[in-house]
Amino acid sequence: MSSSTLSDARAELVRQRALSGAAAVLERGETLTFAAVAAAADVPERTLYRYFPTREALLQGLYDWVNQRLAVDGERPTDAPGLARLVRQAFPGFDGLAPVIRELLAAPEGRLARLSANPARQRAALALVAREAPGLPPAEARRVAAVLQLLTAAATWQSLRDYWGMDGAEAAETAVLASELILAGARARGGARRRAAEAQPPARRSSSSKAAARPTNRGKRTARKEQS
Repeated sequence: MSSSTLSDARAELVRQRALSGAAAVLERGETLTFAAVAAAADVPERTLYRYFPTREALLQGLYDWVNQRLAVDGERPTDAPGLARLVRQAFPGFDGLAPVIRELLAAPEGRLARLSANPARQRAALALVAREAPGLPPAEARRVAAVLQLLTAAATWQSLRDYWGMDGAEAAETAVLASELILAGARARGGARRRAAEAQPPARRSSSSKAAARPTNRGKRTARKEQS
């Protein structure tokens, strides 16, 4: 092993100790400070700042750590079965990391960490709707995608836990059921639009485009007058 590889391995070890220490602080119900994290991780506070110079960097690291622990840090699903698998894997895992998840949801720096992955999640949700419910107008497809993305979010897990007393497994089944019902309605709506368009006589479908291309009588008179 080269010296650079050994150095990288040591650095990653320190990072993981620091993030595990941050999780331990939150699990004890303590305020997440650099001093508390350094003590829990058994590393000097100045070393902690070397890897996480700001609280935002620490929360971003904690966000990535959670996703890696739950094995949900890969590509986002773009079909209904994949969405169901993701939720059924993530929500029960949130139960075991509840104090950490709550910090990521409540802290302003946690919000920034969560939003860092938002563009990729939006693209995946839009691709899922395009695959599962073709035929929807773009505005409607966007709205369905937005709701489906929210159903996979930790905030949904927390709301079902807080307001309905659900554990992660029941919250997951609730979110999966809601997503299935939403997609069923979206498929029916998109299919009805496609059938209506296909049933429309060809002449009628093209009438609007022909009307736009045909000059009006007034336009013809104006053209003849200009020519004379």
